[in-house]
Amino acid sequence: MTSKPQFYQSNEDDGILAIQGDLDVYSVADAIRQGCKLIKTNQSFEVIDMEQVGKIDSAGLAFIIEMMKTARKYGKNIQFRNIPARMHDVAKIYGLTQILPDNAFQAG
Repeated sequence: MTSKPQFYQSNEDDGILAIQGDLDVYSVADAIRQGCKLIKTNQSFEVIDMEQVGKIDSAGLAFIIEMMKTARKYGKNIQFRNIPARMHDVAKIYGLTQILPDNAFQAG
């Protein structure tokens, strides 16, 4: 069963928005909708931390791409932290390693 993605800020001043739950084909649309809304409503965060993401598949990359596109549209710069390591190979396949640096991924 898929765990619904949820966003939260642990500390209003640190500029980090964390996401927990699953980012798979069944849940990614909801995560994209929530994340884009947070960007559009001018929430103050610069980093999306994915350390607590459970299941993730290639739809997780769709989430990352949509967050980056929406941020760019609204003049924001968002970076990602702790992308699950297994997504590194998927990012390579899709040619996204230039926009997602190696240090954005969790250790192996």
